[in-house]
Amino acid sequence: MKRYAAGAAVAALVAVAVVVRPDRALGVLRTAVASPWFPLLAVGLYAVRPFLGWPISLLSALVGFRYGVAVGVPVALVGAVGTSLPAYVVGRRAPADGRLLGRFTDGSRRFFDATGDLRGVVAARLAPTPSEPISAAAGAGGVGLRAFVAGTLVGELPWVVATVTLGSGLNAFTMDAAHVDATLLVGGALAALLVLTPVAHRTWRARRT
Repeated sequence: MKRYAAGAAVAALVAVAVVVRPDRALGVLRTAVASPWFPLLAVGLYAVRPFLGWPISLLSALVGFRYGVAVGVPVALVGAVGTSLPAYVVGRRAPADGRLLGRFTDGSRRFFDATGDLRGVVAARLAPTPSEPISAAAGAGGVGLRAFVAGTLVGELPWVVATVTLGSGLNAFTMDAAHVDATLLVGGALAALLVLTPVAHRTWRARRT
């Protein structure tokens, strides 16, 4: 029964995400960033972002557009952590039985057992991968809340700095603010590989012996 309920919930969220795409909400975002109530509106946007499937970079750029780099980076970092928690909680509470969920949970646990909680979250955040699967995998893999928060802060830092800086330099807020340069994407992937290199080396040595 839980599996059917979870499937129905996921289907509903996918439908909402398709309808409420960021480009269709551009007018709302521009109104929000110009509003004196922007701090409260930003909290609301970060709260609903996981359910809409919007990238974190979009809201980081929005915060940068409103506050600039010095204030925008810490604000956007807190937002990145907060908006990642719903998927993490879902992963923690998801049933581990069933073909799909069982494989997902088992694979997540094996990954974080091999990398360690903090290193695994940092590497996954540095890599150019969607936020929600990472958060859900961390929850399903048994990553502690403290390691999840710390790993998200460290791993999201370069992405937040880049998109906040981009947003702060705009004359008018557009969807282009959420587009990350290809160089940064490659750099994030290489950084994730670098973080995981000791784990890969240790695994290689263990197999040889």
